[in-house]
Amino acid sequence: MKRLALLTLLLSGTAPTLHAEPWLTGDGWIALGTSTVESEDLWFGGDGTWRTNWDGLGLSFGAFGTLGREHETYAALSYSLGSTRYEIGNPRPAYDQFARPLLSDVMLTEALQRTDTGYSRLTDGTITQDNYLPAGASYQRSDMATSLHYVDDYDTAVLGLGGGWHMGDWRVEAALEYVDGDSSDANAKLQGRYMLGSGEMSGTLSYNEANDAPAAMELAYRHPLTNTISMTELVSVPFEEPEDGLALVGANIYLRGETSLDVSGGYGAGDGLASAALRFEF
Repeated sequence: MKRLALLTLLLSGTAPTLHAEPWLTGDGWIALGTSTVESEDLWFGGDGTWRTNWDGLGLSFGAFGTLGREHETYAALSYSLGSTRYEIGNPRPAYDQFARPLLSDVMLTEALQRTDTGYSRLTDGTITQDNYLPAGASYQRSDMATSLHYVDDYDTAVLGLGGGWHMGDWRVEAALEYVDGDSSDANAKLQGRYMLGSGEMSGTLSYNEANDAPAAMELAYRHPLTNTISMTELVSVPFEEPEDGLALVGANIYLRGETSLDVSGGYGAGDGLASAALRFEF
């Protein structure tokens, strides 16, 4: 059932672009690819959100992950007024709307193996545990969001807060999440992005106690190589388990408009990694 829901959401998201329907707006990407990551030889998925584009009552829905076991879908009723939006149902956690690990954009299939680092407890739980079904509400403005979810089968409540702001030439984003279940723990992360040369350097620190994972650091540099090729070099290292770190190089080769061929490769936890995908951004 979850597989069908994700496919419906992803396919629905392409309709506004194909038919230029102004009432629905989307932000994200979908792709069809192959990788060396276990169980993801051939995959279809992405990371995106679609929203009705008017004030008053509306809808929002989205997905993160790939068809099969490793994905999370979002769907909520909304009420919008200008830049303010309220959502109820299963909205995307506030923690995942800011300071996102760039890894998911470079090699999605590997990011899905590491959702305990830099992602909401709700996202990690949905992807790694059975019957982990959040329900909740969120409040969003242009540069901040807060959300509260409850997972009935696990008797767990998750309160999240995130925001971003500009500091001179820097873009800074931060998020905090409090998880009350069998025990009370927290996740937190801080990300800074800075234009360096022709590209953008980013650094992210994440504290992942509620996900039962070590704190970690991600450094990445994204920059154009030619008019049609963009490169990303990325390193992610857990502080207490550096042997499980990874290093990747990725390339986005734009074919036409927002369609690109994405290729990436590197090493993670001592194993070789490779991925290739045809991707569409919206």
